[in-house]
Amino acid sequence: MSRVFQRPGRSGYYFGIAVPRELRKKLRKSEVIRKLGNTYKEANINKAKVEAQIQRSFGAELKSLSLVEEVRAIYENDPEFKDIKSLADLPDSDKEELKSANPIDLDEKGNPTNPEEAALWLTLEGKTTYHQWINRRKSIENVSKSTVNGWNTKLLKLATWKGSDYLADLTKPEALKFKNYLLTKGHEPSSVKNIIGTLNAFWNWLDENDITDTNIWAGLKKRLPDPEKKPLPSREVLDEATEKASTLSPWRKEKDYAFLIQRYTACRKGAANGLRHCDIDLKEKNITFTPWEKIVSYKKTRGGNRREKLIRRLKSSKDERTVPISDDLFELIKDMPLIKGSDDPIWPHRYKSNDDSWGSHHCSEYKNKYGLPSHDLRRFGITALINAGVSPYRIWDVIRHKIPGMSEVTMMYNRPTIEDLKEAMEIIAT
Repeated sequence: MSRVFQRPGRSGYYFGIAVPRELRKKLRKSEVIRKLGNTYKEANINKAKVEAQIQRSFGAELKSLSLVEEVRAIYENDPEFKDIKSLADLPDSDKEELKSANPIDLDEKGNPTNPEEAALWLTLEGKTTYHQWINRRKSIENVSKSTVNGWNTKLLKLATWKGSDYLADLTKPEALKFKNYLLTKGHEPSSVKNIIGTLNAFWNWLDENDITDTNIWAGLKKRLPDPEKKPLPSREVLDEATEKASTLSPWRKEKDYAFLIQRYTACRKGAANGLRHCDIDLKEKNITFTPWEKIVSYKKTRGGNRREKLIRRLKSSKDERTVPISDDLFELIKDMPLIKGSDDPIWPHRYKSNDDSWGSHHCSEYKNKYGLPSHDLRRFGITALINAGVSPYRIWDVIRHKIPGMSEVTMMYNRPTIEDLKEAMEIIAT
């Protein structure tokens, strides 16, 4: 269990993480606290790196780290080596000492009998596994769990095909063979394009960090089609779904407020389902979409209580915004049972911890309940704004949908007021 907080009487933001029970007596504390930075932005940047370092120190104490992680933890805790980014940057004398302490024994076929010692030698030579790449990116970047899950899935697929977790020496011809392998195994071309796109972006990072010399995936997405665009359902389907979501019945004891918010703001499902009570201001008639995290106690849907850390992420840091509530939406949600001043989530049981997402199960039922998937609500809103000739910058302001050709400079200087956004919100409602 971890938390980001401010300490009374002190500036900046701090990170606290619970000490494993088996270590509390030895360390004489139940929580480790480290300062993350002076601003919330700085704290978010440093959080993953600080947490990874503390977790490695716990792992070293519990003797649960791999040999590579254990050696790395030792050097991380040595002030003399604080600026070293990887074990490959160690002085040659230290490398030789580590190799002498961990000699590699080979079997009759010439394979290492202890893979962990072999992995350490390769790491010292600058060769790393894709697992180490991901862990490194996690420690220095503020990436979401869903992004990490995507990296793991696609790099594992590539590693399984190659038969090795060491992927830095892959060549362009091998990249082409892997692409053809995916196609011959029955993957949809659009799915292959997605996989190649992820690998292409990851190899750009490897190139920037001097792990590889070239991006072997560059250009391999050409002539692979995007997913087929499906037409929107009829307007009648949308109207019937809106009516159903806003009507009480013996089976529906409460309006589907998350559906209605999606319908009238064109936000993403996670943005609607991860709202807190304080994010909806019925007096000022606006909704704020912002990231947050908090340890929350709540009642489970099927009985019992749960206490866990919930994290609300937006798709990107630029998705944070406040939008006005249209007149139609206000009429539908003005009876919403909000708790004044509470920063608890409205629907905590809709949180999915393995990827920090919100509303996946709830929205998966929309097709059967309402006759359309949840993302169609966003498509309807964007289509209405485009058909009405609304400026692409105003579309960006209200729903964070970027249209190609928009000037980054203009976006930076764009500062609309809530009043400026009302007209666009009313168009979505029509």
